[in-house]
Amino acid sequence: MSPKSKYTSRSQNNSKAWMILAILGVLVLLTILGIRLFSNESDVLEVGKTPKDFVLTTFSGETINTQDLRGKVVLINFWASWCTTCDEEGELLEAAWRFYQRNNPDQVAFLGVAYADTQPASMAFIENYGLTYPNGPDLQNQISRIYQVGGVPETYILDETGEVTAIKIGTFMSLEEITTVINTALD
Repeated sequence: MSPKSKYTSRSQNNSKAWMILAILGVLVLLTILGIRLFSNESDVLEVGKTPKDFVLTTFSGETINTQDLRGKVVLINFWASWCTTCDEEGELLEAAWRFYQRNNPDQVAFLGVAYADTQPASMAFIENYGLTYPNGPDLQNQISRIYQVGGVPETYILDETGEVTAIKIGTFMSLEEITTVINTALD
C-alpha cells in the first residue's frame, strides 16, 4: 500500500467518525428538546386548568392573595403603559368593573397586573384612565410566568374554584364581550 493510499484511508475514517459524532450530537439535542417540549406541554395553562395562586401587592400597598378570592369570579388582566391597545381596553375594563361593583360586588373581582413596566409609567396610566380596580406590578415576572404571558394585553377569567374559564389574548373590543365571559363564569 502506498503512503498516499494510507493517508487517504485514515482521512476517510476520520471523516466518517466526525460524521457519526455530528449525527449523534444532533440526535441527543433533538431528544433533549423533545423531552423539554413534551414536559412543558403538560404545564400549558388553558381553559379547565387551575393556575397556581399568587400574591399581588397593589400600587396602593394592598396585598391580595388569589387564594383568598375563592368563591368569586376573578378577572386577571395583564397590561402595560407602553401597550398601544391597553388604553382602550383599560377604559372598557373599568366600565365592567364599575358595573359589577354595582350589581355583583361580592361575586366578581378584578386584578390588573402591570407587565414589564415601570412604576411611574404604570401609575400615570392608572391615573390617566381612571382605573379603580386593584392594580399592581408583576415584580420579577413571577405572575406572568404562572400565566405564561406572551404579550399584552392578556386576560384570564377564573371561576369561583380558581379554574380558568376563559382566556382572551389581545384586546377586548366591547363591554359586552367582557360581561359575556364573566357572566358565563358566574353561571
